[in-house]
Amino acid sequence: MENHFLIRTNALNKIDQLITSLNGEPSTLLQKYGLNLDSLNSERDTMPIKDVVHLINYCAKECECPDFGLRLGCMQDFQILGPLGILLRNCDTPREALYAVRNFMVFHNQSELWDYQEHGDIVILYRQEYFHDIPDSRQFKELSLSASFQLCHILLGSHFKCLRLQFSHSPISTMSNYKKRFNTEVLFNQEHDAIVMENGFLDRPLNQSNKATKQHTANYLQRIKSDYEFDIVQQVTTLIQQTLGVQEASIERIAELLEINKRTLQRQLKERDVVFRELINDIRIKNACWFLQSSTMDITILSAILGYNDVSGFSRAFKKSKGISPLKWRKENISRQSS
Repeated sequence: MENHFLIRTNALNKIDQLITSLNGEPSTLLQKYGLNLDSLNSERDTMPIKDVVHLINYCAKECECPDFGLRLGCMQDFQILGPLGILLRNCDTPREALYAVRNFMVFHNQSELWDYQEHGDIVILYRQEYFHDIPDSRQFKELSLSASFQLCHILLGSHFKCLRLQFSHSPISTMSNYKKRFNTEVLFNQEHDAIVMENGFLDRPLNQSNKATKQHTANYLQRIKSDYEFDIVQQVTTLIQQTLGVQEASIERIAELLEINKRTLQRQLKERDVVFRELINDIRIKNACWFLQSSTMDITILSAILGYNDVSGFSRAFKKSKGISPLKWRKENISRQSS
């Protein structure tokens, strides 16, 4: 299945400035993907996520800048999120801001989920994306995580104490560059993109809170949220992505999460010519291809992340889909990338 996830064009905020600083011509590069400078400041304009990924890769290549996404992310402020950014700046506490991100991220970007977990004295802010059929999205991942790192700095100030950053792909720049950008430990080939930070700040008051602005913006986002809601197939796809690693991506579990009957879910999928088992297999294989191509993660770990009971089950399913083993597929595709 081809994804049709959309993202606001304002997610590319300041890309023109970065291109200019690298001696490029913004209008020429943006025009290739149907954008102009005005669209970078639009509140409602959207474009397919695949075009954003390809545009960032194209700019990185044309500007000869392997850390293009990383640089762009580090330039960001709350303007990148439009009305969602206004809401975050006016939340009473960081916990409330994180809840707003989880609730309204679909307005800004349909293709990813942000959530957090508390584990004793640490908080993990993690990112999941719903597309794995787009070749080499590492630049976009680095844009997204570095922008989130920057926004944490702005929102939390001195309370933001990052312990480490985690990327699910292999590095595309030098380790010294990552260290320079983030000044903390950076790990690669991890299960999720994540920011790991010290706990103890989630319920601290945020000085910039304005209740009237917050309520107005929340109401506005709630009114237009329906414009961005997923259909049933996208909802199921999202939940499968979230539950794969804990082996709860059964149709019974997904129906429970959607608060509908299993037979109702089967009927709704059938009306769209979708079979649940085929959908979950498709998602697993697309995820597998992305990790095999973009990281050096061991296939034993990868099989667990994808929800297989053992590595042999993963290998059989992959070979049935692609005709070759996961390791051979990885070797052939890495060779193709470097040639």
